[in-house]
Amino acid sequence: MLQVLITEPEPGSAEGIRRILRSSHSVQIAGFARDGLEAAQMAIQTQPDALIVHTDLPALDGYDVCRLVSVAAPHVACLLLVDTNGSLVMARAMQAGARATLSPDLSPAHVVDTIIACAGVKQITKSSEYAIVTDPEQMPVTIGFISAKGGLGKTTLAINLSVLFAQRFPNSVVLLDLHAQLGDACVSLNLHPRSSLVDLATYADELDSALVESALCTHKSTLKVLPGCTTPQLVALDVLSVSYIARLLGILRRSYRFVFCDLPPTLWSGSLYVLSRCQYVPVITNLFELTTIRDTANLIKMIADGGYVPRSAIKLIVNRVSRQDRFTISDLEETTEMPVSFQIPNDVEATVAAANKGEPFVLARPKAPISRSLQELADLLLQPAKQPALPAGTLPGHRAA
Repeated sequence: MLQVLITEPEPGSAEGIRRILRSSHSVQIAGFARDGLEAAQMAIQTQPDALIVHTDLPALDGYDVCRLVSVAAPHVACLLLVDTNGSLVMARAMQAGARATLSPDLSPAHVVDTIIACAGVKQITKSSEYAIVTDPEQMPVTIGFISAKGGLGKTTLAINLSVLFAQRFPNSVVLLDLHAQLGDACVSLNLHPRSSLVDLATYADELDSALVESALCTHKSTLKVLPGCTTPQLVALDVLSVSYIARLLGILRRSYRFVFCDLPPTLWSGSLYVLSRCQYVPVITNLFELTTIRDTANLIKMIADGGYVPRSAIKLIVNRVSRQDRFTISDLEETTEMPVSFQIPNDVEATVAAANKGEPFVLARPKAPISRSLQELADLLLQPAKQPALPAGTLPGHRAA
């Protein structure tokens, strides 16, 4: 039952609202305040579900009471009793922090329903969304893997890192495969999807969490996967519109703490939107070829100087590092004008064997150098997750390996 405090500046002045409340089984009168100062003090001290306050009160008027209570006791819903309920009165009440206005011409049922609706906002503190936005350790983190060309091991790293996160945070990690034409994330995880990113696009206008969940595959690590496609096919990229991707990403971020995105090398409006929503953008490259280094520099320039991703969010990751590399870390950093955040050792045996078996190498060979390297990278990416979360693209940079 809701506890409601009401003001009664003069004996009998609250008789009408008193009768209405006493006739309801949903609310109970918690007390009476005789002036504005007492109303504010009682509301702050006793924390009722709602405060019904007259506009004309001694000491402080109703508007001042609403201002004080809305700041000092925000969980208390302030409802202002007004003589008329015009737009100007409503605007002034809202500016003062009132949740609603109550006028003499309202029916008793309407008054009770308004009180219940306004006081019910307090229940949001028990919702999962409230926990997400108030607890830094539950803030969703989106990580978008991209490279300037295919064949650099980007998808392999995205899959294995997301599996590591799923092991540490069971049922809290999802991998979004944005390769709509030749996506192979599920092949690498030995999963057999029945639906995909492209299939869901057909229902873009009616997309909801239940529909998205029905399209996800579950890996044994608890990692959820939305494949780009179920079979190789020619798909126009405009099928993956920004509005569809935005809605999908919003649903995933509400349901999962970590959203990994495996992006194709091609930049289009949908992928640029995803990048703009990422706290981290690992850019995968290697030191084999000059063209790869130059293409990586151009990619960084396009997404950073184009205003899609701040440079602080970009993590330049060098994959397959070996003594046979033709170029150095210094060459890469000079060309890209970016510091290298991490280096992944070359381990052909572990990666090829794992790929052929459809099992991530972090599970098949957890003690291999490449697996240990990814475990260290996961530790680095998790450090800010233990601190107050910041908007996309504003997380602090990490040291280079």
